[in-house]
Amino acid sequence: SSGINAEYGGDGPGFDKSCWFDVKFTLGLDFPNLPYLMDGDVKLTQTVSILHYLSAKTGLYPKSSNPADISRYDMIDHVIIDFFFVGIRLCYSPPDAFAANKAAVIERGKDFMKQFSSALGDNKYFAGDDITGTDFLMFEAIDMFVKLDSAFIEQDNLKKFMERIKELPQLQKYFTSPDSTHNWALTNKHASFR
Repeated sequence: SSGINAEYGGDGPGFDKSCWFDVKFTLGLDFPNLPYLMDGDVKLTQTVSILHYLSAKTGLYPKSSNPADISRYDMIDHVIIDFFFVGIRLCYSPPDAFAANKAAVIERGKDFMKQFSSALGDNKYFAGDDITGTDFLMFEAIDMFVKLDSAFIEQDNLKKFMERIKELPQLQKYFTSPDSTHNWALTNKHASFR
């Protein structure tokens, strides 16, 4: 069984774009972008491709070998990214636009939640009884909306899903430590909502 344990310490960058643009095309990435992952000879960009790589490496990739199942999980990952960007765009909007648009964005997010609830159904996780990287991506995206609106989750199966993730023994330090990245701001200093 392989695992990944990454910790970060210290202050964040000064948010001068040159800290990225000065090195962006020197890292040997096929499609230079943030986020990126370098793991030995493997160099990846794009959230979903990194998620799939790490999921496969850590045993969190869907167990099914059926192409239709794999495509369904892949589709869910991409819909999660669409959902996430609905919320993140709000966070980076100017303060007056944030205030004016927050309620509408929360409602749009709830439309996604109805679909996610339907996709989850009575399953423990989005791949049935097997937890996958998709579940962690889903948790992170829903958690962002919960920080925007504590009453955001209306569906019982999604409430139970979120609790199930929070109760994983391997994540207790992540959720309980005051130094955990879970307690960090959602966004950087340029956002209206952090």
